[in-house]
Amino acid sequence: MLQAFKYSQNQIQTIKLKNEENLKDAIWIDINEPSKKEMRLISQVSSLPVPTLKEIQEIESSSHYESYDNGFQLNCLFLQLIGRDDNSNTNVLFLVSTDKVITICQDEVPELRLLRTYLKKNLLKLYTPKEIFLKLMEMKIDRVADTLEDSYKRLNKIGKSVLSVKSDSIEDAIEDLAQEDDTLGMIRLCLMDTQRDMLMLQKRKSKWLQEDKEEISDILIDIDTLMPHNTFLSEKTDFLMNAAQGFINIQQNKIIKIFSIASVVFLPPTMIASIYGMNFRFMPELHWTVGYPFALVLIAVSGVAPYLFFKKKGWL
Repeated sequence: MLQAFKYSQNQIQTIKLKNEENLKDAIWIDINEPSKKEMRLISQVSSLPVPTLKEIQEIESSSHYESYDNGFQLNCLFLQLIGRDDNSNTNVLFLVSTDKVITICQDEVPELRLLRTYLKKNLLKLYTPKEIFLKLMEMKIDRVADTLEDSYKRLNKIGKSVLSVKSDSIEDAIEDLAQEDDTLGMIRLCLMDTQRDMLMLQKRKSKWLQEDKEEISDILIDIDTLMPHNTFLSEKTDFLMNAAQGFINIQQNKIIKIFSIASVVFLPPTMIASIYGMNFRFMPELHWTVGYPFALVLIAVSGVAPYLFFKKKGWL
């Protein structure tokens, strides 16, 4: 799906796509799940080389960033929080030149969708391709910050569940912690990816980019602020995971301890019952009138005595 915007009459307007002539005046062209026809179309209106669909998916350092005299190409990761088990980082290709910015991605990205909405409602005043690109980077960092804040709240909730030491809640907490750890890993990758992009732009000596050096520096400062927070949450996740596993081990040890003590407590009564259960002909107790009660009392005493001994030692 292709959507395009142009600057006209002191505001951003949506372009009704009829042919390639309509796109020549566009300052932003956004393509989601591009078709071969759409790729050929933007190749005709872009002043920068447009990579193939296969090349767009590559994020190796060799293809991550390309510099041109009149612009640059970036492969940038955006955080996708779809569901509990479907979170991922989505690659978005940016082609930013002096006359337009082109974004290409395979999945719908919330930041792109939100910016399109803002522009359609004239809620933002963006006049150049660079401003659109930098605004998307700011929105990306803002969303990552919100996600970290939500993660902190979820970890606090999980922490209370873990530290309450309820066996029925710890297993669920471990699953939630594993999910949080995966999300924090994707956030860290997203932040590092953006940091690398901004540093690459900052190193460029192009006069065209030097005008926005302050905005780029602000984004880098925001990233430097979020990185330690992400590290803190990762460490907290590890702590809660270790605590949950420790509590599970303690509970298992208690169960094993009970079985061990129970086997010792019942060992003497079992031995006595085994002795008097022998079918030997000559056993003095067989002719006693009180033989049966004596055996019962002896069995009871031999069971209670170890129990009282363990209780006194504090092993129970």
